[in-house]
Amino acid sequence: MTERKEIRKRARQALRSHYWVFVAACLLAAILGTEYTNSLQVLQLRRRAQEGIINTAAPALGVGTTSGEMSVFNDIINGDLDGAIHSVQHRMDVYTGEDTYIGDIELGHSRGVLSSVVNTVASGALLFNLLTLIDTILGSQETSVILLSVLGFVLMFAFWLFIGNVYRVCCSRVFLEGRLYEKVPFSRFVFLYRIRKHVKASLTLALYMLLTYMWMFTIVMYPIKRYAYFLVPYLTAENPDLSAMEAVRLSQRMMKGHKWEAFLLEFSLLPWTILSLATGGVAGMLFVNPYREAAFAEYYASVRKTSIENKVEGTEKLNDRYLFELPGKAALTAAYAEIDSLSRSTRPQPQVRKGFWGFLEKYFGIVPSYDRAEKDYRDWMRTDQTIRLYADALEGKTYPTRLFPIQEKHRRKKWEDGGYLRHYALTSLILLFFIGCVFGWTWEVVLHLLQTGEFVNRGVLHGPWLPIYGGGMLLILIVLYRFRTRAFTQFWLIVVLCGTVEYLTSWILEIVHDGRRWWDYTGYYLNLNGRICAEGLLVFGIGGMAVVYAAAPLIDDLLEQAKQRILWPVCGVLLALFAADIVYSSVVPNTGKGVTAAGGLDQKQE
Repeated sequence: MTERKEIRKRARQALRSHYWVFVAACLLAAILGTEYTNSLQVLQLRRRAQEGIINTAAPALGVGTTSGEMSVFNDIINGDLDGAIHSVQHRMDVYTGEDTYIGDIELGHSRGVLSSVVNTVASGALLFNLLTLIDTILGSQETSVILLSVLGFVLMFAFWLFIGNVYRVCCSRVFLEGRLYEKVPFSRFVFLYRIRKHVKASLTLALYMLLTYMWMFTIVMYPIKRYAYFLVPYLTAENPDLSAMEAVRLSQRMMKGHKWEAFLLEFSLLPWTILSLATGGVAGMLFVNPYREAAFAEYYASVRKTSIENKVEGTEKLNDRYLFELPGKAALTAAYAEIDSLSRSTRPQPQVRKGFWGFLEKYFGIVPSYDRAEKDYRDWMRTDQTIRLYADALEGKTYPTRLFPIQEKHRRKKWEDGGYLRHYALTSLILLFFIGCVFGWTWEVVLHLLQTGEFVNRGVLHGPWLPIYGGGMLLILIVLYRFRTRAFTQFWLIVVLCGTVEYLTSWILEIVHDGRRWWDYTGYYLNLNGRICAEGLLVFGIGGMAVVYAAAPLIDDLLEQAKQRILWPVCGVLLALFAADIVYSSVVPNTGKGVTAAGGLDQKQE
């Protein structure tokens, strides 16, 4: 009893220290279907409301009421292709005809790539289209149905084997590290891929689950064997080099005499499980699931310690020492010798500009030119980034991966170089602005050409540029300059910044040009007043990350090689042409079919 209380106490302490990481770990497990799928009940409410609409109308149409893609799949397998066709058509009509709002946010399904994906998957059209394609190739409906069934099974099995099983082991690793270390980086969620042991671990978990399910048929023996194999995911997380049979047999030996206490520990958590079910999975997502996982990680550590003390056969292969005890300073210094040397060395600080340029450099990363001070800063920053990358491990705050018995295959040299932390000269920023404008214009024109077959000069201006793209690129580089070392934060700030710019630009253009709109996202999935939508913001987020960490540094390296006396005249000419276009377009804006939302007619907002 005292031991269980101590385990639960330590689990709560670990959960407090790593709350968001643990919650994210369990939520992703639920999404992947490896654990805690009941916690997604609350996220399925809207889908169930949609199915209610379909189920109400379905009997009149002779359509089955099984939800979505499964209904179509069942019709296909049963040979009822006419029923599948009617089901797909009806569901597509329902989804595209929705007019659902949460405040001003429209949950549209009629336009856009995301809407198309949602509709195609939810209605079952994806399965039916795939069947049609196979039938066209083979010319046999029966063979196509069989092949589609086999293909579906293979894909689901591959996902379960190489994604679900691997993630389950990585998730166990995250909770094991979280019980001891101050920080758990998100890179630990893919540690098996980085040490090239994901296939071996997936096969181990496959055997573990196969044996567990086989014992279910005996009913009486299932609970005993379930707890006998209970430690397999944790054993694999500690030593992925264990073979599948080694992990299973070692778990059996270690759990000998501990099955009942494992049952009592799980039973003591039953009230929390009931709370999770009673709240539709909300309590599970926010507390119960990560608490259970933290408790099981603590239990594994306790059984492991006892088994090693009792010299249980096979425990000599549990060799990840620093997963259960903090490394000493000497061990860390030896493992990270060059990092320790760099951190201790006296490095001259780069020259700091003063006055106006000092302010721009410090807060926005803008410098007047590529002078000696900027070159010194970049060299200093690359070294500093390397130190930052390993500082937590050197200080014992995170698990020291260099002390892991299996070495990681390191491929992050370009990311670690820190070239994205640079400052940008004025000429580079101006040219990056125009490159972004031209790229955005090309993107919009080509996209419209592919969709409609018509070449249209997109945008409010007459020149081949869309300033919202170039302006967004500049704002990402300078306004979010101080967040470049935090990629996750950077992504969401890019989404917020670009969404704000796009919304305000749409609003201002509509006011200035008497209600005319140049874009309208009405009907797109998760759009706000037709001005911004989830699809566009996702593209901006991904594109912005590509700009910050890849495109802008690459272009800047090329521009740095050019002479300033050439770049400044080029910038001057481009700025003059751009200013002239703005003045002219303010009087005679670019309008017409495919340009403005209403084909050149004023679109008044009631």
